[in-house]
Parts: sequence; structure tokens; C-alpha cells
Amino acid sequence: MNETAYILVVLSLVILFLYNKREKVKLQILLQQELLKSDHFRQALQEKMATSENQNDLIAYVNKNYRLGILYSKELVETVANEQANQ
Repeated sequence: MNETAYILVVLSLVILFLYNKREKVKLQILLQQELLKSDHFRQALQEKMATSENQNDLIAYVNKNYRLGILYSKELVETVANEQANQ
């Protein structure tokens, strides 16, 4: 009886962990999309691009200030940089 209870508790914790991780990814993607829509964010990032030599510094800046994650921050910086280069 106790083993069954422990197994159910562990299984429910694993399910909650996976669900939480999925929701976190969804929220990061939503934040990334909202930041791309924000003109203020784009202008601030373009000003940082003009003064910064290294793209990794920009990625670290976005990750630190918006807690977005390295991969999503990198995508954001690359998207804004590509749009700036196309204009």
C-alpha cells in the first residue's frame, strides 16, 4: 500500500514538472512575440546594437532584463538585426 502511494506521488510530481515546463516555454514564446511587436523594445535594442560590438552582449542583455532564456533572446536579437539590415 505504501509503495503504491509513493509511486503515485512521484508520478504526479513528474507530470506536474512536465506540465510546468511546457507552460514556461509557452510563456517565453508569448513574451518573445510581444517584445517583437513593441516599438520601444526595438528602438532600445537597435541603440544597443549601434554601441555594442558583440552580439553575445546583446543576447545577455535581453536575457538578463527580460528573463527570456538564451535561445529565445538569441532569436530576438537576430530577428531585430536582420530587420535592421534589410531596411
